[in-house]
Amino acid sequence: MLGKKTFVGYLVAVLLTASLVIAGCSGKNQSSTSGSAAETPKSQKEVVKIGIGYQAPTAQTWGALIIKNKKLYEKYLQEKYPDKVFEIEWFNSPSGPPLTNNMIAGKLQLALMGDMPILINGEQGQTSRNYKSVFLAFDGKGAGGKNQAILTPKGSNIKMEDLKGKTISTILGSSAHRMLLVALDKYGLTNDVTIVNQDVTVGMSNIEQNKIIAHATWEPYPSLIQTKDIGDVLLDGSETNVDYLDGVVADRTWVENNREYAVAFLKALIESHKFIRENPEEAARIFQEESQYPLDVTKKIVQNVRFDAAIYSKDITTLEGSRDFLQKLEKLKSIDLNKFVDDQYLKAAFKELGYKYPTETELKGDWIPLK
Repeated sequence: MLGKKTFVGYLVAVLLTASLVIAGCSGKNQSSTSGSAAETPKSQKEVVKIGIGYQAPTAQTWGALIIKNKKLYEKYLQEKYPDKVFEIEWFNSPSGPPLTNNMIAGKLQLALMGDMPILINGEQGQTSRNYKSVFLAFDGKGAGGKNQAILTPKGSNIKMEDLKGKTISTILGSSAHRMLLVALDKYGLTNDVTIVNQDVTVGMSNIEQNKIIAHATWEPYPSLIQTKDIGDVLLDGSETNVDYLDGVVADRTWVENNREYAVAFLKALIESHKFIRENPEEAARIFQEESQYPLDVTKKIVQNVRFDAAIYSKDITTLEGSRDFLQKLEKLKSIDLNKFVDDQYLKAAFKELGYKYPTETELKGDWIPLK
């Protein structure tokens, strides 16, 4: 088992890497860039640069890791535009807000993030003068709140009832915060617990060192803390029966001016999901390579996350609930989801790939089995 300093240092190193990479949004040499058509001098072709943000510390956005590693976006762009050179710049962020900031600054055109940051991005897109945004597709989904958890120190043998009168930490305004509140309400503890804001690094460190009774978070951290044998899961998020969602948001002006670029990305996303389902071992290896989390952890992510781009009615209902949650916290004023969500590009991507998008009837029901 890793010692305390070793584990905390490991977690800090992973998150620090993400922080350093996102700094590449303001510099020329710190981003991860992959190009296409290298055999032809760039001077003879138009060069197109596209910035994409993602979050290695958020497992339900890991469809991006497959796209990046296997250069799926470049593949579809080059098929459509063989006379252009595409330079894809990837920016890894420890959280969603920095991605939104860089989208507003025009440095990113696409980003994968959690449902709460997505909604805040959407509000920015509907209230800012120089930035408009659009929600294109989902990446990872956690049925009923799966892939989130309330964690406790190893061997503490704490039960939910034991949280009464105690202090719990989470990232305020996150999906884990919403999950925590639903769980506390279920056990009649809403008014008997103090919730404080702590980022993941501090929360995990406090769990490891038994400095806090519980911390609410999302994957890969529950799997990581169990793999390292320094914490326990008190409550699995699936007990709340509130789906946990992550997806793709884009600069609307860029999408409208470059429709085929947007569709090509969604084709890459769809292929990444299919690849994960059909090649679980290799997908776990790529997740490990790109995220730097242990293979035992990434294997669990492959098993537990539903990688599914389709936009169901129940998903919109979940986003509406998240919107209401953020409004109660005064972290969001208003957002028109009907204007923000646009599935036309996703449907076009499915059609071009020759895949069947769920029917209108299917989209109104529960998620259908993935093939």
